[in-house]
Amino acid sequence: MKRLAIFLDGTWNTLNNNTNVWRLKSLCDPNAPDQMVYYGQGVGTRLGEKARGGIGGYGLDNEILDGYTWLAEVFEPGDEIFIFGFSRGAYAARSLSGLISKCGVLRPGAPLSVEQLYERYRRDAEPTIRALKAGPADASRTLEERWLLSHCEITDIKFVGVWDTVGSLGNPLGRMHRKVAKYKFLDTHLRLSNQHAFHAVALDEHREPFEPTFWTRTVDNAKPDGGARPRTLAEVEQRWFVGAHANVGGGYPSDILAQAPLKWLMDKAALHGLRFRPGFQMDPVDPAAPITDSYSEFGNPLLRAFSKRFYRPVGPPPQVGATKTTARINETIDGSVFDRWRENPAYRPANLGQWAERKGVDPAMLVGARLASDPSVIVGEDLATPATA
Repeated sequence: MKRLAIFLDGTWNTLNNNTNVWRLKSLCDPNAPDQMVYYGQGVGTRLGEKARGGIGGYGLDNEILDGYTWLAEVFEPGDEIFIFGFSRGAYAARSLSGLISKCGVLRPGAPLSVEQLYERYRRDAEPTIRALKAGPADASRTLEERWLLSHCEITDIKFVGVWDTVGSLGNPLGRMHRKVAKYKFLDTHLRLSNQHAFHAVALDEHREPFEPTFWTRTVDNAKPDGGARPRTLAEVEQRWFVGAHANVGGGYPSDILAQAPLKWLMDKAALHGLRFRPGFQMDPVDPAAPITDSYSEFGNPLLRAFSKRFYRPVGPPPQVGATKTTARINETIDGSVFDRWRENPAYRPANLGQWAERKGVDPAMLVGARLASDPSVIVGEDLATPATA
């Protein structure tokens, strides 16, 4: 059994940008037995690709295909798969997880090509490999379906860890461009084949096109249990951290804010078996560390002209429809957020204030990570418990 770790960086990130994806990949223990690592640099990393990489989904297919191709070359039954990503790379990471869930992992020498498998993934109406295996083995199966069952390995994904999945199709300018329609097929939902999934989210990102893409759970209002199995905090968590998009995902020079979300995902991955270099220590959280004003610094005056400063909603109520109800899965707030509120009088983000008012709590009185839906619950490493004080 091997541990296979795939790291997908975001658009416009280069090796010199020192994102948390790059850092976590670099922190993997090179001497750990039975552990292999793949790093995808992301699209738009060379001159001339940046504009195309940031608009219309250019290169997103290749980012997913390259990661999947590497996986198909090294995967053996029983191997554990870890997938990480930041920004658009987070969207690619979640899409890659969706591809594996729907189609399995292609075995060496298969008559199906990776590209053909990806085209099947694009056709959303096609049954998944699990559905085919559970169904009747009759003559109605197509040749492609028979090959899928014969030459692809069904597997779970051990771990998905992402920093700030943003925007439409992982593309913060996506809603302004028609080409993103070709990427509507991408599956970034949380599936039962995702054993563990963790998402670090930026509390202080104010560009509306960078709205985060949360994992959500949709239930049937007519069924007593909703028809969908709830996930525990030990399995899935989406945690708010102080900072703008790249404060949380990394990339700014000398940025201490990126340390906390890096350590959080590193600790989670280590808990589930990924091996890291021994002896590495993170800097302590600094409540006075500056937050980047990404809205003012964004190099697109058109955005600022037509989009006001946006505050990402924290802990919104479920969206209740006539037949379905959708809610974010296991949304939490890191203790460093409350520490900063308590120790830094200048830090009063409107979205956190609105959440506190709805919940009837004073952020200055909260210690430790809290469940957004119920701030009386303290969130630990593996479980949530009611607060004792």
